[in-house]
Amino acid sequence: MKQHANNEGIRLKNWSTGEVLYDTLHSTSNVKALNCRSTICTANHMNTIKEVKPIRTGDAVLDDAKKFIDEFYASIEKFGSAEHLNRWSEIKTQIEESDGYIMKTEELKYGATVAWRNAPRCPGRIQWKKLQVFDSRHVGTAQGMFEAMCTHLQYATNGGILRSAITVFPPRQKGRCDFRVWNSTMIGYACYKQPDGTLLGDPFNLELTQAAQKLGWAGKGTRQDILPLIVQAGDGEAHFFDIPEDLVLQVPLRHPKYEKFTDLGYKWFALPGVSCLKLDCGGLEFSAIPFSGWYSDSEIGSRDLGDKHRFNLAPVMAGIMGLNTETNESNWRDLAVSELVVAVAHSFREAKITIVDHQTAFTKRRPSETFIEHSKSEHEERGGCPTDWVWVNPPGSFTTPVYHQEVLFYWIKPLYDYQDQPWKTYNFGKHFRGTLEKREIDYLKRFRHMARAALFAQRMFMKAYANRTKAMILYATETGKSLGFAKQLAHVFSKAFKPEVMCMKDYDVAKMEFQDLILVVASTFGSGDPPDNGEKFYKSLKKRFVEQGNTPNIASDKPARLAARIQAQEGERNMRGPLVKLPSQRFEDPAQIVKSSDWLINVRFSCFALGSTVYKDYCAFGKALDALLGSLGAERIHRLECGDEMSGQEKTFKKWANDTFQAACEAFHIKLPTKAVVTIGTESVQEPVQSNMELIFADAPGRPHFTEYFSNAIGEEVLPLTVTYNEVIAGSRDAGPCTIQIKLSWQDVAMNKAVSFEPGDQLGILPQNGDDMVLKLIQRLDPVPSLEQTYRLMTPNEISTIAGPNKEFVRYLPPATVFDWFKKFLDITTPPTMMLLSELATYATNQTEKERLNRLSEDPGKYLHWRRSRWPTILSLLEEFSSLSIPAVVLIYKLPLMQPCFYSISSCLLSSPTCVDLTVGVVNITDDGSSPVIFPDGSSRSGLCSMYLNQATIGTTVNAFFRSEPRFHLPENPTVPIIMVGPGTGIAPFRSFWMHRAELMKVGQHLGAAIFYGGYRTQELDLYREEKWKYHNMGAIELAATAYSREVVIEREFVQHKMMIDANARRIYELLDSHGGHIYVCGDFYMANDVKSVVVSIFQEYGNINADEAASAVENLINSGRYHEDIFGITVGARKTHLEYKRKARLMKDNAV
Repeated sequence: MKQHANNEGIRLKNWSTGEVLYDTLHSTSNVKALNCRSTICTANHMNTIKEVKPIRTGDAVLDDAKKFIDEFYASIEKFGSAEHLNRWSEIKTQIEESDGYIMKTEELKYGATVAWRNAPRCPGRIQWKKLQVFDSRHVGTAQGMFEAMCTHLQYATNGGILRSAITVFPPRQKGRCDFRVWNSTMIGYACYKQPDGTLLGDPFNLELTQAAQKLGWAGKGTRQDILPLIVQAGDGEAHFFDIPEDLVLQVPLRHPKYEKFTDLGYKWFALPGVSCLKLDCGGLEFSAIPFSGWYSDSEIGSRDLGDKHRFNLAPVMAGIMGLNTETNESNWRDLAVSELVVAVAHSFREAKITIVDHQTAFTKRRPSETFIEHSKSEHEERGGCPTDWVWVNPPGSFTTPVYHQEVLFYWIKPLYDYQDQPWKTYNFGKHFRGTLEKREIDYLKRFRHMARAALFAQRMFMKAYANRTKAMILYATETGKSLGFAKQLAHVFSKAFKPEVMCMKDYDVAKMEFQDLILVVASTFGSGDPPDNGEKFYKSLKKRFVEQGNTPNIASDKPARLAARIQAQEGERNMRGPLVKLPSQRFEDPAQIVKSSDWLINVRFSCFALGSTVYKDYCAFGKALDALLGSLGAERIHRLECGDEMSGQEKTFKKWANDTFQAACEAFHIKLPTKAVVTIGTESVQEPVQSNMELIFADAPGRPHFTEYFSNAIGEEVLPLTVTYNEVIAGSRDAGPCTIQIKLSWQDVAMNKAVSFEPGDQLGILPQNGDDMVLKLIQRLDPVPSLEQTYRLMTPNEISTIAGPNKEFVRYLPPATVFDWFKKFLDITTPPTMMLLSELATYATNQTEKERLNRLSEDPGKYLHWRRSRWPTILSLLEEFSSLSIPAVVLIYKLPLMQPCFYSISSCLLSSPTCVDLTVGVVNITDDGSSPVIFPDGSSRSGLCSMYLNQATIGTTVNAFFRSEPRFHLPENPTVPIIMVGPGTGIAPFRSFWMHRAELMKVGQHLGAAIFYGGYRTQELDLYREEKWKYHNMGAIELAATAYSREVVIEREFVQHKMMIDANARRIYELLDSHGGHIYVCGDFYMANDVKSVVVSIFQEYGNINADEAASAVENLINSGRYHEDIFGITVGARKTHLEYKRKARLMKDNAV
């Protein structure tokens, strides 16, 4: 190797292949681990034992901490951010106060994995990203250390499919003894010195065995006794613990050819766990960090079995082979050791235990060649790969490329470093038992205690692990249903994990790689889009996907297209098919390089997608997230499940939640007592549900304003707007459906500054239930609560763990009267879910009614038929099942919160700076689209929010908030042509479009073409008819074409027919194909699908291309952000949807029968 540096670093050549690398990473090393001088090189010294050094203080900690925290934030692409600077300020303050600081869990995980990456003596570090880090810094006792190590052993052993893991105990600290593990390896064989001076067992562990005996341990005295774990916690007292037998997986050694070797009865433990090192990371020293990976066959065969100072089986094997051991000329030792390696490889393969074959490996590639690839990758990614040539070369390494590779040996932090041997300085004192006979007696006395302790430890380490394994539950929702499911999922996972529910918009994707378990509950919005609060999360994952070397042109891909792309790459089985084996049961080749694309390689996940099969891109967002997480390296513990809103969504969710919980427990080796295993409502409940909460009288009387509470709950600034105009513009308030125009104003100057919206944005309305319905409902409660008293609802938020319930009182709703809760907060008009029926059935005093409620809660077919035929509210439910006797506190706790309703703004801020217009179709369930359905209780059903606005009088205060809808904004360049399609109230956003364009015209702005296609039943129902022609005459709209579907004197036609007229179709094609135009579609799902089909037909006919090419052209419009849809979704007023709903309900009922 040429030891000179140029601008590219130190030159490293492979003398077999001639390839050259340049190392620059060495310049970052400030670790003086080597004692080389100008005339002497000590790089090949073992340096495995070091003297105890004082605990670091002051600047020594500060300097390393600064470098580490900078590196950490750079790794998550947040270097120099406010978060980075604030974190450094926190650390600096802690160090100044105490000479140390507390690392965050993600920082510790990063440091531990990078330390493995930096380990120059470990060829297995190619898997550094897959290291499972167990954070055990909370442990304070020797018993706790033992339990944590037992957890480690079970996780890492994994039935023979070994997984790399490290457990990190508290760091060194002034005023406290160091946490230490005395064992060099977590599992090892004892060594006994016999009276004649010979040794029985593994001579490597002679000193540790003697130290264990001084502490009172007495082994069986056989050739391969498992040593106890000896640990010291912060009190400095050494304790030993026998490892439960079922945690030590041992492999009987057999030779495929020499049966006599098999007859010797040797065995070897499957899991190599180094436990004597320390982690030097960020200025802190973690002195107890048991680490485990997997063996190479030569490590056991050559070193452990073959070396003279170990088991020395080479002469024995040579005798079995009939070799002459009297002379070295026969090469008997080399030949014998080779056969020992063969025996080890054969035995581990037969037992299906993970091991690296040093010659061929299971992938038919040599690990040394894999290490060469890893080294190249490291040089490309960070400028070097520190390597100790002696340690990474296996026996017979001259046959491998790594033998011919020049390397640099240096240390960089974070690093795993060597320490002193603690028993050499330990004061055994009272622990020394004297004679062997006395120790044997002590052993017999303690035998029963140890057996009980082993069983106790089994339970305890499961508890300890469950208490620290975090399950991050991420949701994205438009209506709140995903949030409800996410909370139910948290309840299930609280039995064995630490669940945290978080909205995707609040989640820091950069730190996702440090999660243990991610559970996704995601709705799909509109025609396959993410909900608003999932958009940022989706874009972040797509960005990562591209950065990891995948298809670069997916930035504009909608979820359905992206999921299809990844599915095509990875195969249907990986996306949706049932897993033949859980990830924890799969064989993983330890010689396989962890690719840079495997960003989430140590994360486990499962996804539940919500959607409706009425839509073409069913559950597209959830499918895309499942595909993205899998492609970024995360492991599915359970396959993606899709819940259909039209067919048994709750039942599907229940099954997925329960199955995923069991899969997670299996993946993380958490064994729960039978009574702790929980399901969600899979059977009828026989006893009344205990709400475990109460109404407490609040100090504040009266009815307070709830604007601040709404803002905090929704995460948006809720504004009190005043109704200044409310008129019917089509139909009649008293007879059948109608459409209203309502103006909501603000006069406050400060509020005026806060209000900002663009054409295409929406207004979220917080509706209220009608007074009459609320009063009737309250009168049906048992007992009837006071209407005037202000209450505070308090509930013990019980999180169940193996350790028992953890209760904490939390506020569920703001202080208010029961009337206000039901009027302004609780959803009492949406039909109750199957789960709610199951819970409420326990309050039925009539057995027949109770049984019927239970049947409805268990049979999706019967439930959908009942729901469709009655569209029940909570009040009508209580009237239909009159024996229900429900306390107010139960209903208040169980009912979902009302969700905001969103309406496209149909005015322009430039023309109306102090008010906003909405165009609202008042929703009724109708039989044929015109006459309201009268249900069995004698009433009709109307949309909650539309009826609330319909009945709002002038001066009424309406709580609302603005929501940006960038997917429906006008092009930034106003000269770009636009095509607008909006039948019925779909005209709302387009009214804001042409009002905005009119204002731009007033200031001399040149505009592109704008074509509007509308559709109504009759001319009487034609919304803003005169206004449209006004803007048409001004030039804000080039053409206003309107279709009428129920006009007697005019041929029946829809907007699609208007678009297909030759002149119109040709113009549409010209604007979209030649002028870069945008098309906007607003209305119900069925219309939007028909319009898309028309646009495809237009491209096919006027572009002279085939159907597939035309469909692809329209898909390109969508992906390039030029095809915009604002789809209403499923409403009870949509006849087609209602009929489809009835059809599915009948089908499910027939199938159930």
